[in-house]
Parts: sequence; structure tokens; C-alpha cells
Amino acid sequence: MKNLILIFAFLLISIAGVNAQSIKQDAAGNYYQDSTKTKTSAKATGKMFTDKKGVKYPVMISKNGKLFYVKTAVKSGNTYNVYIK
Repeated sequence: MKNLILIFAFLLISIAGVNAQSIKQDAAGNYYQDSTKTKTSAKATGKMFTDKKGVKYPVMISKNGKLFYVKTAVKSGNTYNVYIK
């Protein structure tokens, strides 16, 4: 009985994992990930934010109406949103 439940759970999880991927093939036969599912929740405002060091960043507005700019960490290279109050 335990084996039956484990097999059913495994099949359910594997089917969900396959549906999460959206891989497409172009005319040349190359595979690529379809990016149409990604949401563009941020829009550019055309304004600039200047930090205390004098670095200028373009200001974005989120889908909730909050203003932020995108900053890249110096050591790790990761990007993150800095929200403006």
C-alpha cells in the first residue's frame, strides 16, 4: 500500500514538472525556452534616481504603483530592486 501511494505521488509530481517547462523548437531545429509566460510587471518612468555616490539609475514603477530602481551588488553580481519611499 505504501508503494502504491509513493508511486502515485511520484507520477503526480513528475507530470507537474513537465507542464512547468515551456521549451520550443525554431525552424533551424534549435531548442529554446519560451519566455512569453514571463510577466512584465515593471515599467520605466523616464525619471532617474541619483544615489549619494552620484550613480544614476532609471526609476521603474511596479504593477502595484511602487517606485524602485534596479541595483547590482558589487561582490556577488546579483540584481535586486531598491524601493523608493
